[in-house]
Formats: sequence, C-alpha cells, structure tokens
Amino acid sequence: MTGETKFSVLVSLFSWIQKTKTAAQKRSKFRKFLETFCKPDDYFSAIRLILPSLDRERGSYGLKESVLATCLIDALGMSRDSEDAVRLINWRKGGAKTGINAGNFALVAAEVLQRRQGMTSGGLTIRELNDLLDRLASSDGRAEKISVLSTMIKKTNAQEMKWVVMIILKDLKLGISEKSIFHEFHPDAEDLFNVTCDLKLVCEKLRDHRQRHKRQDIEVGKAVRPQLAMRVSDPAAAWKKLHGKDVVVECKFDGDRIQIHKNGAEIHYYSRNFLDHSEYAHGMSDLIMQNILVDRCILDGEMLVWDASSNRFAEFGSNQEIAKAARDGLDSERHVFLL
Repeated sequence: MTGETKFSVLVSLFSWIQKTKTAAQKRSKFRKFLETFCKPDDYFSAIRLILPSLDRERGSYGLKESVLATCLIDALGMSRDSEDAVRLINWRKGGAKTGINAGNFALVAAEVLQRRQGMTSGGLTIRELNDLLDRLASSDGRAEKISVLSTMIKKTNAQEMKWVVMIILKDLKLGISEKSIFHEFHPDAEDLFNVTCDLKLVCEKLRDHRQRHKRQDIEVGKAVRPQLAMRVSDPAAAWKKLHGKDVVVECKFDGDRIQIHKNGAEIHYYSRNFLDHSEYAHGMSDLIMQNILVDRCILDGEMLVWDASSNRFAEFGSNQEIAKAARDGLDSERHVFLL
C-alpha cells in the first residue's frame, strides 16, 4: 500500500506539518499518516522521503543548488538567457527582479515551475518517485540526470516538484525534528538508528509500534552516529553547562570527522553522514594495521592533513586531494592524519 500511495498525499502531509505551529500536532499528523497510508512491511518507502538526509541506500545525487538549477533549466527547455533561467541561477541574490523567495532555492524553483506545470497532479506514486530518485542517483552523465528530471516534471505539479527538489537537496524544512519523527514511528527507533545508521534496518526491524526492541550494541563495521558538541551562545554559557567541574580544553582542528572501523584486515572510514570514504584506505590502512594492535576497534576522530615541509597541519579542504594522491601513488610531503 505504501508504494502505491500517491506522492500528493505525502505532499499534503509536508505542507500541513510545515504550516502547523505546535510540535504535538505535527507528531500526531505524522502518526496518523503512518497508520492510514503505510503498510508495516513497507514503511521505508515513505520514511526515506521524510528523512532523506539519513537514507544510505541511495547514493549521492551530485546535485547541489547551482548544478540543479542548470539541469532544471534544460529539463524545462528554457533558454539560459530567459528571465526565469537567470532567477534560478541567481537564486541567492535579492533585488526587485528576484522576488521575496530569494535565498530559498526550492521556493524560487516552485515559482518558475508553476508557470510551466500548473496545479494538476500527475498522479506520481511514492514507489514511482523512489524509482526515479534511484535513477537520478545512479546516473553518471548530466544528460541522463536531465532526462530523469524531465520525467519528474511531467509526472508532478509545481507544488509536488517543489518538494521533490527539497528531497533531492535533503532539506525539507518541516519544523519537526528527526527525534520526534523517530519517536512517533517507534519508541526505540532513535536508539537503533544511532548504533546502526541504517534507516532501512530501523524501518524493517521496528514494524510493530507496540513491541519494544532490545537495545542493540555498537557493531564494528557499521557506522555509528557520532556524538556532537552542543552549541551555546557564548563562553559564559558553556562554562555554566560544566557546573564548575575541572575540564581540559584542547584546540579544535578543522578537518573531517571520521570513524575508522578496524575489523581484522577489513577497515572502513565513515563520515559523520555515515558514508564510507574508501579513498582514505591508501593513505591510512597500512598505518592502522601496523599501529593498532587490537583486532577489532572503532577510532573516532578528526581527519587532517599534516604538511611535513612546513611542520604544521594543512588548510581545511585538502583531505580528499591528498587521499587521492596517495591512491594514485604520488609522492607528497603531505599525509592524511587522524587526530
């Protein structure tokens, strides 16, 4: 049933939640959607669209706002010099010609789409949308991505396509937290996700809202949701949080948060978004095998680049470049380094 539910139903849920002010009403509406339109054996089809940033089953779309803008222009058959095309490309800029939605790509795109799609729904189902998103993520060439976007445009109206764009960008701006969605889905959903980082597994294991799940331990080889520091307004507020306890403060180095999972000879490198960054293997795995004596462990730290010529850490953003150089066998005085 879930897969055959019209995407327009999910769009109605998104719109209602976004406009509603109280958290309790948002959670109640989401719970009612699950009970009315979703089959327990296919929760994942809908949940992955509601929490797109947590979906590991689908690869990266390779479409940030600037690239998505040009792909939408071509999918709509617009001239790059047309007023609407310029608006999409310059979606961040304000001014008389850009409108009140400048800075919000999805809303700017919706304005442009509305003049070309109208408000009649194309009847796209949740299953069909997931299939198209799979195609979009797996397509290598720009032409294929444009073709998939064109199909999406034909099967949706402007309101639906606005939410498709937000799903692609993995930011729905619903005003309801992941924690609330997990809690309404199942009381143990957040705990299970935190130790597995596997949304599909959560949806499949916790089909029965009434049946509690035995707390699962962290497993080497599976990404774990990292603990993050709490943001506060100023140092005084941070000091107050410590309740007068003795603390040790160290410098914050600006790199990439990485978990290294060593399971015998098998080593994985997971980012804070649960993605496996195998490009670090060439520069790090031999060092891990030589210096980490235990057979199974998880190392959680900051991946940086050490510049031996200047005896300092390199500037932020050079990790991928140095990792790829190591993979290609290029000699360098810069090396990836886990702190």
